[in-house]
Amino acid sequence: MAAIVAAIALAGAAVAVAVNQLGHRSSSHTAAGTLAGLSSAAACTRQVHVVTASSFVPVLNKVSGSLASGSNCVVIKTTVADGQGAASVVASSPDADVWIPDDASWRRLPNDAKLSGTAGSVIATSPMYLVTVKNAPLPAAESSWVGLATMLSQQTGTRLVIRDPAASADGLVAAGSMGDAVFALSGPLQSALDLMRAWQKGRTVTGSEPAFPQTSSEVAVVPEYALLRSGRADKYNVTAPTDATGMMRFTWNPTAGAAADPNRAGALNALHDALTGPNSTAALAANHLRGPTAQPIVESGHAAVPVLPAQHGKSLATLSQHHVWHVLTTWHPDQRKAKVLVLVDVSGSQGNTAPGSNLPLIQVVQQGVTQLATLLPPTSYLGLWKFGYHLSPPNDYQVLAPTAALDPGQQQRFARATEQLTAQNSGTALYNTILAAYKDQQAHFQNGMPNEVLIFTDGKNEDAPDSISIDQLKANLAAADPNKRVQIGVLAFRGPAFRGPAPVEELTDALSPVGGQVDILNNANDVLGAFVHAVSGGLTHT
Repeated sequence: MAAIVAAIALAGAAVAVAVNQLGHRSSSHTAAGTLAGLSSAAACTRQVHVVTASSFVPVLNKVSGSLASGSNCVVIKTTVADGQGAASVVASSPDADVWIPDDASWRRLPNDAKLSGTAGSVIATSPMYLVTVKNAPLPAAESSWVGLATMLSQQTGTRLVIRDPAASADGLVAAGSMGDAVFALSGPLQSALDLMRAWQKGRTVTGSEPAFPQTSSEVAVVPEYALLRSGRADKYNVTAPTDATGMMRFTWNPTAGAAADPNRAGALNALHDALTGPNSTAALAANHLRGPTAQPIVESGHAAVPVLPAQHGKSLATLSQHHVWHVLTTWHPDQRKAKVLVLVDVSGSQGNTAPGSNLPLIQVVQQGVTQLATLLPPTSYLGLWKFGYHLSPPNDYQVLAPTAALDPGQQQRFARATEQLTAQNSGTALYNTILAAYKDQQAHFQNGMPNEVLIFTDGKNEDAPDSISIDQLKANLAAADPNKRVQIGVLAFRGPAFRGPAPVEELTDALSPVGGQVDILNNANDVLGAFVHAVSGGLTHT
């Protein structure tokens, strides 16, 4: 992932920590200073150190003047830290008093920041808009998140334009809103597939500039604050999504140390009052942000957003950790790194035509497996087994490609192995194979990345006379080494021409000791979506 250094020029002459847009410290770049209200600093003994997104700095600058004078004055020191790595900047800054990220979802990622138990209140918001060039207005059918996703998944030439989701909530909430809207309507597999197709065809904007469209074939997703601050909103067609509102949520997250220190807490309260009290609307409106309720701010009798259309529908919820990972791993292939063992059921019913396709199910699975190999980064490990009753006696599985680092040689071996997947006259020894694969992954556990078993099956555990029972499967998994966590995902096909998988509840319960999951597939599109879902965070970060 390319590092993009964000040197934000702020008022004042002091030197702050230099960070790039992913939140990493940089020793080779100097950030402009950030002791807002420095002219009063000599007389003011209280200081609040704010780690914040670059988009919120203008608001802090606006309130700094009123805070920097008087007997209860407070000087604001800011450290700019955007995106996925911002929490690590907070964690490594012992004097940090509060973290104000550009969306609440960043806090949901695993991090070492020690925050107060009262952290997380929303202090400002900014809704998302769909933006096209003047001569290319969006048709009504494409003016919703779901409509946009459908259009992007088709071969129409239209492409999505957003900022890098790892670097800013501008991009994270843009992609996440589309993914969540599709998820609510069509489930996780379609959502993952639509996001992947949008990324593959789209254009990602790096740096601090908004993601504006350049041609009539581009649809950009841009937050309100960026549109209005740019002064260029009237140069584009701007549409509010008709099905739901995507919303950035700037949140107040005091550190535990600051909250527990009476002196620091007093200064924090003064800043919080300035950002949320009666006088806060001027600072928010001047910088084109909305308040916590997301209603447009009326300042001095004038609406803060006079040129943009009203938002429609209920605001989408803050992205869950699972959905944040989906976006990040979709846009950044290096974050998909994992050790994956793929198992494919080759029992006879795999030769039946898959619903939604004119191909046998096994050929659709081959496409999904091939797709999986191309989407994983070369730092991953990948292996392939096929399974059916006594395929390689005494085993019910046959190794087609031993799990190995995904270098060019392994890519070729894996491709040749995938071509060997054909339906055979065999039973479905599902439970024996799950347990064998789990033990194999634990025996060859790879530190520093997720270790996964991904199983495709279209049948129950049947026609396998010496199979272990489902209770024995559960007991064996419960006895496995908990320090070597191997994640299990079962992709169970349930088309009308097939025998159908084991009951979801029963199999999910058997996998529960290791947190395994079962996804039900109903057609060919679900098969492709399932493999994309797995590689883009479906197993990796649960």
